[in-house]
Amino acid sequence: MTVTFPLTEKRDAEALLNHLTLYKLTYPGNCVVSLKAHVAQVSSSHTTALGTARTAW
Repeated sequence: MTVTFPLTEKRDAEALLNHLTLYKLTYPGNCVVSLKAHVAQVSSSHTTALGTARTAW
């Protein structure tokens, strides 16, 4: 499953990685993170954790 996370000045890539850790998603452990200018695409086979992390973001 791949989910897009919007990035802002307050919610940057570092904040996203910290947020994903709260849901037991770690890079490069069990998810892949691809950064673009204003979004990050996160892929993982742990769909429930990823969906919950996206909702809470």
